[in-house]
Amino acid sequence: MMSTGGQTTTTEHGLASTLQSAVGVAIIGAGYWGPNLIRNFDSLTDCQIRWVCDRKPGRLRYVNERWPHIPLTENYVQVLKDPAVDAVVIATPVSTHCDLATAALEAGKHVFVEKPLAPTGEQARRIVDLAERKDRVLATGHIFVYHPAVAAMKAAIERGEVGQLCYAESGRVNLGPPASEVNVIWDLAVHDVSILLYLWDKEPVEVIAYGRRFLHPTLIDVAFLHLRFADGSMAQHHVSWLSPEKVRRFFVAGTEGSLKFDDTLPEGKLRVIDQGVDSRIGLKDDEVKELYYRPGQITVPQLPNEEPLRVECQHFLDCIRNGHRPRADGRAGLSVVRVLEAAERSIAEGSRPIPL
Repeated sequence: MMSTGGQTTTTEHGLASTLQSAVGVAIIGAGYWGPNLIRNFDSLTDCQIRWVCDRKPGRLRYVNERWPHIPLTENYVQVLKDPAVDAVVIATPVSTHCDLATAALEAGKHVFVEKPLAPTGEQARRIVDLAERKDRVLATGHIFVYHPAVAAMKAAIERGEVGQLCYAESGRVNLGPPASEVNVIWDLAVHDVSILLYLWDKEPVEVIAYGRRFLHPTLIDVAFLHLRFADGSMAQHHVSWLSPEKVRRFFVAGTEGSLKFDDTLPEGKLRVIDQGVDSRIGLKDDEVKELYYRPGQITVPQLPNEEPLRVECQHFLDCIRNGHRPRADGRAGLSVVRVLEAAERSIAEGSRPIPL
């Protein structure tokens, strides 16, 4: 089933796995994010980068200066015809994701697509359906799902440390990029929505969004997303390209505690906060007792010192080997795209609630 000489098996999950020593990877796109993927995949002992592909000669020269041992090409067809390539990693503009991922899957390759999976839900679904028909691993590059702080948040929620989930709120703001083909929702909110859906393990039933173009000549540069879930829990995400101060904050409130993740802190990025005590709550008129409020105790867990992108890249290789679905698989990518698409539609229609 794999397009290499290595022995293959089919796991109970239905995905092909290989027993060969190194997974052959081709990386498509060497722009802003591509070199980070090259650096990490090149550092993994069970991976061999067979090709880096980019249409711009200047980007290929940049790669050659730093990784002279990696073969380079401008020809994507050449990459797909190479039987030594087991997996294709796509780090190109989102408008190209569907065509490139489709071609790779049709060629029998496993595929890793940087976020967002596609510019529309319809295109994302086509990629997911094709990967399932071809029995290939499909991963979406939702890097924060692999962040040790988010992994610790997920574990705390699963252990019941914060009780029933009530709401989440986040802020992700900075000065806008010098050039972008997507608005601030697809650029920044994609991260917080991916974190939210991973922690909640379900999709919202409704999305309402408010947004405007203030400084950017063509794209929405400030937005507020409101998500509602069937169980009554909810979330609000604020994203902006107008802030001179970089903010990366994600807060989760539960019935028995809360979690606060601040990725701008050099240490202590995650705080676990218990519920605290407020004796005023439920006070009866004839009760005689001291009234006081005690904030919750804060615990700062020790987190592994590991780069999320490296964890993500290794996880993709492991899934190819053992046939497991990635933590951020194609369906996770599709769910995020559906929320972003609904938010954009809500803004276009006067912030009308959009059911999912």
